[in-house]
Amino acid sequence: MENPAIGGWLRWSEDGTEVQFNSWPMMIGALAAQGMAATKKESVNKNFHDYGFKRLTDSRRRIPDEDGIIWFAFEHANFKRGRPDLLRNIKRRYQRWRPT
Repeated sequence: MENPAIGGWLRWSEDGTEVQFNSWPMMIGALAAQGMAATKKESVNKNFHDYGFKRLTDSRRRIPDEDGIIWFAFEHANFKRGRPDLLRNIKRRYQRWRPT
């Protein structure tokens, strides 16, 4: 997320415990570029939840910045700025059912 090519739509919270973004279309596009098939906000929310991320904002709880831009925020105990070693602990909670 420190990649300058990302622009201003994705950031860490000040303490590095939350990932924040201000554009669902940009987030969906970035995840699609990494191989995620979700194309709707609801699907991305479900995937975040399935991997144990906690949504901190929604239509009732918003984080506007000083410019009035609304940010959406998620947190996970194993997704912290500067701690790539924790990423291996992020697992999908629910496995998709697959017929045998």
